Amino acid sequence: MKKVLLVLTVLFVVLLGGCGSSKNEKVIRIGGNAEYKPYEYLEGNKVTGFSIDVVFKIFENLGYKIEYTNMSFEGLIPALETGKVDVLTGLTPTDERKKFVDFSEKYYVGRQIAIANKSNPIEKVEDLKNKKIGVQLGTLQETLAKQIEGADVILYNSFTGAIMDLNSQKIDAIIISGEVKNEYLGNNPKLYEIGRIEDNESKGIAIVFPKGQEDLIEKVNIEINKMKDSGELDKLADKYFGE
Repeated sequence: MKKVLLVLTVLFVVLLGGCGSSKNEKVIRIGGNAEYKPYEYLEGNKVTGFSIDVVFKIFENLGYKIEYTNMSFEGLIPALETGKVDVLTGLTPTDERKKFVDFSEKYYVGRQIAIANKSNPIEKVEDLKNKKIGVQLGTLQETLAKQIEGADVILYNSFTGAIMDLNSQKIDAIIISGEVKNEYLGNNPKLYEIGRIEDNESKGIAIVFPKGQEDLIEKVNIEINKMKDSGELDKLADKYFGE
C-alpha cells in the first residue's frame, strides 16, 4: 500500500511540474492574411513567405512559441484591437492606421505597380485617370487608387477576384504590390505591367501591435536591426523577391 501511495505521489508531482512548465511558456498569437504571395501564403496547410520567415524568426529569437491565425485582410486590425491576436505579421504604417495601432520599424520597403489587360491596353500610369481600378479592401493600394483623378475604385476581399475581373475586362486596371504582381502576371498571360505608382504616403511594411506595447516593440526593433545588420533580411528578400 505504501509503495502504491509513493508511486501516486510521484506521478502527481510530475503532473504538477508539467502543468507549471506549460503555464510559464511564452506564447505569441500572430494574425495574418495568407493570400499575399510571396509575402505570406499557404503551401498545403503550412503558412510560408517573406513576412512569415521574418516575423516568426524575430519572435522565436525573443523566446516565444508561435500560434498563427489566417484571417481576412479587413479583419486584421479589428482582431488585434479586440485581443483575438497579439500582433500582425505586417502592414504599411499609414497615418490613418497609426490612430488605432502601433508599428515596429519597417522590415521591408516595396513598390506599388499598376497592371492592365492587353485587350484593353493602358499606355502609362498617368492614363489611369477616370479608369475603373480594382484594389484589395483596406490596403495601401486602396488609398493610392482613391488619389487618382476621376478613378472609379472597385474594392475586393482578395486580389483573386480583382484578377478575374481584369481578365474579363470588367475593370481597367489593378494596383498591386510589385513583389506580388509577378505571381499573377505569370499565371495570367493577358495581363501586363503598366508602371510604378508613386507612393507619397508611408512606404514599406512593419509588424503591427495594439496600443501600449512599447517594451515589446523596442525588443522587436532590436531584432529587426540585427537582421538588417547581419544581411539576413537581404537574403530573405533575395529568396522571395529575387532581388
